Amino acid sequence: MNLRAFIITYRETITWSAVLLLLFFMNTESSFSLCPFRALGISWCPGCGIGHSMHHTLHLHFSTAWQEHKLGIPATAVLIWQTIKSLPITNKNNNYEPGTGITGHPGY
Repeated sequence: MNLRAFIITYRETITWSAVLLLLFFMNTESSFSLCPFRALGISWCPGCGIGHSMHHTLHLHFSTAWQEHKLGIPATAVLIWQTIKSLPITNKNNNYEPGTGITGHPGY
């Protein structure tokens, strides 16, 4: 399998794995944020803290994760599930072909 075919076959798995790795190794001590609200100068954002919460969840610091954002623990579980689900060995139906929708039929 050449590199292009590998990337096409495993693109979703690569994406979700990269997200989990970035969250695991992110620096929570820094004030840097990807939040568009903070970039615009808006102080309140419903999602602020979820990245830190997911970082703490991946490090198994659940109480800190809960304090950072209430949805961080379930969001981490969803990302891990999505990563596992996207593996070709777990996707026996091959329903991730290009041009298919959620139902597996084109156009839906």
